[in-house]
Amino acid sequence: MSVRTDHPPRLALQRGALDRYPQLAAFHAKLGTRLLELPQQAGAGRVFAKCEFDNPSGTVKDRVACAMLWRLLQEEGGTDGLHVLEYSGGTLSVPLATLCEQLGVAITLVLSDGCDRSLINKLLARGAQVELVPKALGFYAVIERAQALSRENPSWRFLYQHTNVANVVIHETMTGREILEQLPVRRVDAWVASVGTGGTLLGVHRALRAVFPDVALYATTPAELPYGSTAPANGLPKFAGSGGFGLGRKQPFVEGADHQVRAHIEVSYPDALRAMRLARQELGFWIGSSSAANLQTARALASQLGPDSVVVTVFPCAGTPEERERAAAVQS
Repeated sequence: MSVRTDHPPRLALQRGALDRYPQLAAFHAKLGTRLLELPQQAGAGRVFAKCEFDNPSGTVKDRVACAMLWRLLQEEGGTDGLHVLEYSGGTLSVPLATLCEQLGVAITLVLSDGCDRSLINKLLARGAQVELVPKALGFYAVIERAQALSRENPSWRFLYQHTNVANVVIHETMTGREILEQLPVRRVDAWVASVGTGGTLLGVHRALRAVFPDVALYATTPAELPYGSTAPANGLPKFAGSGGFGLGRKQPFVEGADHQVRAHIEVSYPDALRAMRLARQELGFWIGSSSAANLQTARALASQLGPDSVVVTVFPCAGTPEERERAAAVQS
């Protein structure tokens, strides 16, 4: 990965390009989620969570899939002979496979063989070609396999989410804007999101910072392999979609904004599962493990910052059936 930048280059996603593809335009029209205020804890500030499982495929990655394909079709000018290549930690693969099926575009997806079977079955049902990488090699090996496939198949179009500026732009111009419109207060002290690719973390932060210049940025990261860790990659279970790369490697967008991140908060997978179960009991619905890690961190910050504070976070997805089973079974 060669891209490292504090401010990803501006990208204009043109409405005319979107409208040429009714399937993509219809999907885009369904994007948009509620901002939920969570029950306020004694002595703590207010916490708001963007419920991204309200999106068509139930994930924040719906926005990214739409934006990256929008950019691709804007540049390509057509779908004839198009073959898309991308890797995924899980949830991005579903909207990509769905949209490519609707557009009549071939797609090859590279994932870890540690992904839940229910997810892989969804991709195969949508006509995607799926290649699996042993989970013991870590997520960076998934990216490396996609890079190798791109070199072996130069006619394929590699979306490359970790360096694709559409990933950041869609969250600044859409997700972040929605939050600003939905907030019932004119104050935000902190924004909390998992590291992931950096798209949600940084895109929303840019939107919030334009209105609230002092908003602090906090990133959640798996304790089993934190962001920037010098340890080698591993196949340990981690909360969804946010593992570090190992050997000191960093996600490019996030590396460029390291000076903006107030703190990287480590959350173990068992703790994320326990937070999932507690959220289910309190809220009456499931959230995924990365959502639970964000919730746990946001509430801790709201407690530290005091009753007048406002913390905003994101629930990227509601979790897979398998993850919910693990959350229900984890020891207290």
